Amino acid sequence: MSHFGVLSHSGMGHLNPLIALSRQLTARGHRVTFFQRRQIESRVCQQEIRFSSIGESTHSSEKYRGSNDTKSSRTRVGTLCDSVRRIVGEMEISLREAPVAITQAGIDILIIDEIILSGPTLAQMLDIPYFVVSTSVPLNFGWSISGRSSRYRSPASFFSWLEDAVLQVSALRMQGPVRWRLDSYRRQIGLGPSQEIQKVFPALAQITQLPKCMDFPRLRLPRNFYYTGPFVDEAARPPIQFPWRQLDGRPLVYASLGTARAVKPAIFRFIAEACNGLDLQLVISLGGRSDPEISEDLPGRPLVVKEAPQLQLLKKAKIVITHSGLNTVLEALMEGKPILAIPIAYDQPAVADRLAWLGVSEVLPLDGLATKQIRIALERLLNNESYRNAAVDLQGRIRNACGLRRAADLIEAALEKIRVAAEPVPLVK
Repeated sequence: MSHFGVLSHSGMGHLNPLIALSRQLTARGHRVTFFQRRQIESRVCQQEIRFSSIGESTHSSEKYRGSNDTKSSRTRVGTLCDSVRRIVGEMEISLREAPVAITQAGIDILIIDEIILSGPTLAQMLDIPYFVVSTSVPLNFGWSISGRSSRYRSPASFFSWLEDAVLQVSALRMQGPVRWRLDSYRRQIGLGPSQEIQKVFPALAQITQLPKCMDFPRLRLPRNFYYTGPFVDEAARPPIQFPWRQLDGRPLVYASLGTARAVKPAIFRFIAEACNGLDLQLVISLGGRSDPEISEDLPGRPLVVKEAPQLQLLKKAKIVITHSGLNTVLEALMEGKPILAIPIAYDQPAVADRLAWLGVSEVLPLDGLATKQIRIALERLLNNESYRNAAVDLQGRIRNACGLRRAADLIEAALEKIRVAAEPVPLVK
C-alpha cells in the first residue's frame, strides 16, 4: 500500500473532489496526507485523512497578501499585478516549505492539483512519482471560448487576452512572469527549465474529472491523459443545517454562484426579480458568505442561506442557476437538471461554452446582466423540453462513467506498472 501526498488548492471546487478521491484511496488501504494551510485542516481531518500544515510563517503570510499599495489595486493593471504576486508568492512558499514536510511524512506518491504550480518541481526535487489531477477543464487545453455555440459569446479585448496569458497557468502550462520565477528557482537548485519537466520527469498520468462526453472532440490528447467523471462522495460532505420545512412544494430553482469570488448583491436581486411571478420557489446559497444586503427585501421572498446542502437540493431542483463552476455543473447534471449559467471568471466561461454546445443550458454573460435576460432564459428552460432531455441523456453517461472509481483504478494501475518494472528479472539457467 502507498502513502499519497496531496497538494491541493484550498478552494472548495478543488478540495471537495480531491477529498473524495482521497477517501476512495484510503478505502482501498492506502494512506493519504494533505499539505496545505491550516485553514482547511478540520475539513480534511474529519474525513480521517492526515494533514500537514505549510505556509503558516510570518514570511509566508506576507507573500499571500500581495501588494500593500491599495491605490494601484484599484486599477485593473494593479489588480493583475497583485494576482501575479500572489501566485508567485504561493508557489515560492510551497517550494520552500513543502519538501521538508513531504519528506518527514514519508510520502511515496504525490497527487498534484493542476494549479499547484510547484508540484512537478517538488516531485522532481524529491524523486517522487506523481499524478496531476485537473478538477476542471484541463488548463493545458486552454480556457478560451470555442465559438461552437451561437448561444454564448465572450467579450474580447487586449486586456482580457493579457489576463488569460498571465493568469491561466498550471503545473502543465506555464508562461509569463510565473514561469520566469519558477525557472530562476530551478536554476538555483541545478534543474533545467520547467518546460522540460514532462520530458525528463513526466507525470505518471494526468487525470481529469471532466467526463469525455462533456469535452469537444480532439484529434490528439496529451500522453497518459485520462478522462474520468465526477469525483463526488456524498458521505464526505459536512452536514449543513437547512430549513427544509420552508420548501412549499412549488418547482424549485436552486441558485449558487460559488465560493471563490465575491458576488455583487445586484446579481441575486436580478435572479429574484426574474423568478418572481413564475410560480417558482427560489433558494439562494451565498457560498459561505454572510451578507445581509443580499438577503433583505428580495422580490418573491426567496429562501436565502449562507450555505446549502447542495447535493440534496439538486435532487429536488427543477432548474439550477450557477456560475458554471465544474463541480456544481457536474452535480447538477448527475441529477439531470437543466442549467442557467452565468460564468464569472477562471474556467467558468470554458465550462459554460460546453454546456451551451451540449444543449443543456442557457448562458448569460455577466456584463450587462439584467432581470429581463434572466427571465427570458428561465422561461426557455421551463418551456422547452430539449434542455431537460439533453440533461437526462448526459446524466446517464456521466453516472455510467463511475469517475471516482475509475480515477482510483487508473492510479493503482500506474503504480502496479512501476512495481512490476522495478522487480528484478530472474536469472535463466
